[in-house]
Amino acid sequence: MATISVLIIWASVSRGCNAVAEGDHAVRFRALLLPELAYLRRVGMSLTGSNSACDDLVQESVLRGLRYFESYSGDGFKSWMAAIMRNVHRDRPKVLPVSAEDEWLHAIPDSAPSPEECSVHKSNALRLRGLVAQLPDSLREVLILREYGDLSYTQIAITLDLPVGTVMSRLSRARDSLRAAWFGNQDGYAS
Repeated sequence: MATISVLIIWASVSRGCNAVAEGDHAVRFRALLLPELAYLRRVGMSLTGSNSACDDLVQESVLRGLRYFESYSGDGFKSWMAAIMRNVHRDRPKVLPVSAEDEWLHAIPDSAPSPEECSVHKSNALRLRGLVAQLPDSLREVLILREYGDLSYTQIAITLDLPVGTVMSRLSRARDSLRAAWFGNQDGYAS
């Protein structure tokens, strides 16, 4: 499935290159984009929760990145694309929450041999996903970019246009909130 999305994105970028400009501009964009596609899919999957929505988000983000590539300053392509993806995701109409029966949940590898352990693992994963989804947007964004997107504090600060201290504070509050919700305070989050 990921190979298909890479081919779709590659074809979109190739078509977009003809419309934008030929030469160094398109070649440079492609060279920067290809090593980051897996990262963009991880972030897209964590934002959308389904393969098809992730593919659409990644493709739309890549096309927008290509369209505005001349505004790229040369620093942190990964952060720049993450900011574009975040904005594309925010601009999209809200969709109903992803069902717990979505296929990507079943694709999570499980090393537990017994059915009981598998059931506990699945229940914990669903619970954690639900708790992350309940976080306020400002905390959830920082947590997703750090834990799923593997961005540094500085890269997150650039992506979200925030001071590094604010990023660290929000990440700490997000982790504290998840910890409090996980270990007993089921009705709310720590402030």
